[in-house]
Amino acid sequence: VTKKAIKKLFDEGKLRLKVIADISCDIEGAVEFTVKCTEPGEPTFVYNPKDESIKDGYKGEGVVVLAVDNLPAEIARESSEYFSHVLKKFVPSIVNADYSRKFEELNLPEELKRAVILYHGELTPDYKYLEKFVKNM
Repeated sequence: VTKKAIKKLFDEGKLRLKVIADISCDIEGAVEFTVKCTEPGEPTFVYNPKDESIKDGYKGEGVVVLAVDNLPAEIARESSEYFSHVLKKFVPSIVNADYSRKFEELNLPEELKRAVILYHGELTPDYKYLEKFVKNM
């Protein structure tokens, strides 16, 4: 979403976009008018396409931008408690696993084994396809 495109739509009175949440928080990246990251306590600013100015908050002329760069860390308490409750049953398996064994012999529940990407510095079977991307780097 470029500044030029937003300005054109704004000038023509065709801009229907009111709010955009830039979850990548890539400054001047895919959402070119994400010119700064915001904080959870003040999560938004208004970008004015006319003069490319910004104003903290959500009031003003232009597009409201939410660009909290650590938004995934802002999990609601209930979600965090539920996630902890679900993971709790896996703790004994993680603690008691014999990590000196080969991956195929590793005594972890399948749910956990499928989540392991690297083991002893090697890609696990479910993630071997990534080798072609690593070799091209």
